[in-house]
Amino acid sequence: MPYPQLTLRELHYFMAVATQGSFSRASDQLHISQPSLSMGIRSLENKLDVRLFERTHKTVTLTEKGKTFFLHAERLLEAEQNLHRAMADDSGPLKGTVHLALPPILGAIYFRPIIRQFCSLYPDVVLNIEEHPSDRLVTQLLGHHTNIAALIGPVQNRQLRTIPFAEAELCLLMANSHPLTGRESCSFTDILDEKLVLMNENFKINRFISEAFASHGATPHVTGRTGDTTLLLTMVQAGVGITIIPAAFHNPAQNDGLYCCPLQDPTIRITISLAVRRNSPLNKAEEAWLQTSTP
Repeated sequence: MPYPQLTLRELHYFMAVATQGSFSRASDQLHISQPSLSMGIRSLENKLDVRLFERTHKTVTLTEKGKTFFLHAERLLEAEQNLHRAMADDSGPLKGTVHLALPPILGAIYFRPIIRQFCSLYPDVVLNIEEHPSDRLVTQLLGHHTNIAALIGPVQNRQLRTIPFAEAELCLLMANSHPLTGRESCSFTDILDEKLVLMNENFKINRFISEAFASHGATPHVTGRTGDTTLLLTMVQAGVGITIIPAAFHNPAQNDGLYCCPLQDPTIRITISLAVRRNSPLNKAEEAWLQTSTP
């Protein structure tokens, strides 16, 4: 008796829920309604005659059968991508799509000139760039929702291959009217009681900031948060608080009413890597992206 036929769409639905751990986040990722996603998962479970997920009102986790199915589904989706690559036309100008995921701050700082250069070299390639907080990027990568991701180190995952990309030093950014403006450098002891505006809590940069404050037995006095870098600068300009960001984020020539000051004791340096899945070939456009963006 033949088995019921599974569809690639059902596999993509399954991988999205498995990697996101949530039907609502998975539906957002797939750009479909949550009822449609739930119906697709039910159809898959009915075809297999197994329960793939344990569902509670707060969490969605894989059953033992679900964990086994995950391994096979991952291989099938890899085979699908490899088939597309094998069928790609190698003649003429380079074509294809680069699937890339970036943390919001890094995208604005480091990738603007790379995007300009890449598009000049390969005008027929489509760039599919998504922004996600750092804590979600590995999930996006392992779930096959993207093929390249920029990660803030250290990165310790045996399923990923990382390529060094850049190093960044965090600095203090404040309105020109702030009392610390004009100093050649500031110590964390100078800002222990200052009001801070930071990125949302799920941004990895906050971990480094909290650890620096903890080294002085303190916690940041946060008076504002946002997931948008433009709003972050607006709040600093308005005097809601000062912020701590990569030094390359601020261009003094902009004359935007902000002052950037080196931050010491401790100096916070972060490493940035480009990550891809091991044993998962990239298409030619994505290989060209890596060559363009790394030394």
